[in-house]
Amino acid sequence: MKTTRAISRILILLSFLQLACEEQEMFNEGDFFYLENNEAVMPVWVKGNKDSEVFIIMLHGGPDGGSSQYYTIFPSHQLIEESYTIVYWDQRMCGMSQGNPSMEGSTMEQFTDDLDQLVQLINVKYDQPSIFLMGHSWGGALGANYLVKHQSKIRGWIEIDGGHSWSTANALSREIMIGFAKKKIAEGKDQPFWDFALNWYQQNPIVGINDDAHYTFVAHANGYDYNPDSDSLAVPFTELLFHSPISTAYFFAPYNFQFLDQGLDLTDRLHQITVPTLLCWGRHDKVFPVVLAEQTYQYLGTPPQDKFLRIFEYSAHSPNYEEPQAFASTVINFIRQYE
Repeated sequence: MKTTRAISRILILLSFLQLACEEQEMFNEGDFFYLENNEAVMPVWVKGNKDSEVFIIMLHGGPDGGSSQYYTIFPSHQLIEESYTIVYWDQRMCGMSQGNPSMEGSTMEQFTDDLDQLVQLINVKYDQPSIFLMGHSWGGALGANYLVKHQSKIRGWIEIDGGHSWSTANALSREIMIGFAKKKIAEGKDQPFWDFALNWYQQNPIVGINDDAHYTFVAHANGYDYNPDSDSLAVPFTELLFHSPISTAYFFAPYNFQFLDQGLDLTDRLHQITVPTLLCWGRHDKVFPVVLAEQTYQYLGTPPQDKFLRIFEYSAHSPNYEEPQAFASTVINFIRQYE
């Protein structure tokens, strides 16, 4: 099996070399460089309107298997780039990051230090712009942890279905999925599948972060993408792989960050965050259910006049994917108030 896999990768790489001489149009958009910190070599792609002097650092989901680079194809992000600059950064041991960092050393504090190094690098390279953070899923946890320590460096915070309380989220998600399974069984829809799911939940009273079965059920219930048609977004993989900084490294990141298995809950620190904050959440998110958005809004230390909660009625886990126009408008209007 290992030999077959190695041969397949060699053939893929040979195919890439054959096309390497083609013009890299997407690569020429924006600035591309690497951030090096504690054995990690992390790619950074800066795209958008740099004349705005507003830079939004994108904190991707994951972290295992995550990448910031694919957000570049989202129409919502492209719309935001017309007004502001987005910094797409692949975190250590994620996406197309390189280097030789250790799994044991890849802790929450190390991720947070990496982000601080990126903030400092952006300030030096681009002459102290206004910096906003935008975190999706796991990126919500990383952003929240960073703000607790370094919020004086950040103008504002945008959280998209954030995961800074994973133990609570998993418990809520489990209950939602049990109810969903019972409903489908009662309706006689896909009954064998949901019988199997319900039996699994009965045998697993606690859902862990790496329980693939649970996340398979969530996906089957449209808990990631509320509208299945949203999957029709044309993903130009050929262009991304051959004409942009994105590489096949994205597909070969089989990491498992142990600190997440211990339970991640930053709820008791949210009151320390006081910067202007926009919470964007999909109504139908079954990964980090919408009740977490309401709790986050209440726990934040940001003054009421500077914190906003926007629920997207036709989205699940990624409103920046499913409702691009509405999402982009919401983010742009928020930044305009605080840039």
